[in-house]
Amino acid sequence: MDGLIRVLEEKDFEAAADLASMAYPGMGIQSEEKKKEYEERLKREQREENGILFYGSFNAKEELVGIYRRSDFECNINGEFQRLFGIGMVAVHILHKKEKVAFELLNHFHQEARKENVALVALYPFSASFYRKMGYGYGPLKYEFRIKPGALNSNGQKDLVELLSPTDVEEITVLYNHFAQMHHGMIKRTWSERQHIKNAASRYVGVREDGKLIGALAFSLQPVKDSHFLHQNMMIHEWVWSSQKGFKQLEAWVHSQQDQVDRIIYGTNNPAFVYSLNNPPNDSNHLIPSVYHEVATTGSGLMYRISDIPLFFKQMHFQALRKPAGQPEIIVKVEDTFIEEQSGFYKLSFLGGEWDIEKVGENIGQVNIEIGIQDLSAWWMGCVSIKDLDSYGEVVVKGCSPEDLDDWFKPRKAPICMTNF
Repeated sequence: MDGLIRVLEEKDFEAAADLASMAYPGMGIQSEEKKKEYEERLKREQREENGILFYGSFNAKEELVGIYRRSDFECNINGEFQRLFGIGMVAVHILHKKEKVAFELLNHFHQEARKENVALVALYPFSASFYRKMGYGYGPLKYEFRIKPGALNSNGQKDLVELLSPTDVEEITVLYNHFAQMHHGMIKRTWSERQHIKNAASRYVGVREDGKLIGALAFSLQPVKDSHFLHQNMMIHEWVWSSQKGFKQLEAWVHSQQDQVDRIIYGTNNPAFVYSLNNPPNDSNHLIPSVYHEVATTGSGLMYRISDIPLFFKQMHFQALRKPAGQPEIIVKVEDTFIEEQSGFYKLSFLGGEWDIEKVGENIGQVNIEIGIQDLSAWWMGCVSIKDLDSYGEVVVKGCSPEDLDDWFKPRKAPICMTNF
């Protein structure tokens, strides 16, 4: 495709809103009034100091044929906040499909990340297979629990729970960012999330100790489909805490909603949540052979991609993991068919208590690991072990122990992410 990709200007947003309305009919912005509202929203998002930029692909006739939104985040990567670029709202004009517009948009996004020294990018896919071919690895799974309120424990002090208001946005943000600091994969509170709090898009309850917020939970009540007006479920949109007390008091409060709420619907990347429940089965009444009661539905969504292997390796803080005995050298062959300059051989060396990385030529000796960029991204982000990848034949490991490799390079916990983009 011959053309230009650049940041959208004010004059471009009318065409961008029209393009989005055709690409995403489910957004319900087909009417001129709705499109105008959406156009103003896009303009405002780009004007604010919020890390959001919209890019457009223009053909030789200077027609807008594709768009994407780039978000600049601060993400906890193995204990340290690093920049992460997220791509969203990828859309191609209905008259310009199969012209490699999406391919060029993704390529531009990756090159922008590399120019900005951003070593990791992420997205939520419309098709996991499509983006996996472009080098994205599966991120953490999400588990949606649909439990009775009584399934949660009541051994906290629910009377300490209070309603929060939009004026508490700064306090909620401080707590949220503290939670992000404690969990690999979490992204700091974004501008758009702060706007949702200010606009009371959902209700918040919280717990304070010595005047400081130690737990917060965002929720909404939703009518049960095809039932009467007294029958409702509670959707938990966000649940963060800085101490066990902060969790337990909110847990007791949710437990106490049994007279008004049928089911608690809560999505989390942490499967260990099931161990906080005294009766975890959901409402499916589904039995998995032989006798396993369904407790959650599981989804694959967020995907990660390393956009700069040496930079990511240096930023990853691997020295916080188990250090090897001696001074091992590991040769890794990486296949990256989308960012071709990343394909090749890398030598990982442990010297002076730290890991170092160097891209090397082919005549380096025995290759210890052969891996695609999508699996390397998932492994180094802690989503999967190389031992399992080796077991399923997705990688080749020679001359070293997969268990050691996981101890040296895989974060101890899988990532958690609550940010939509």
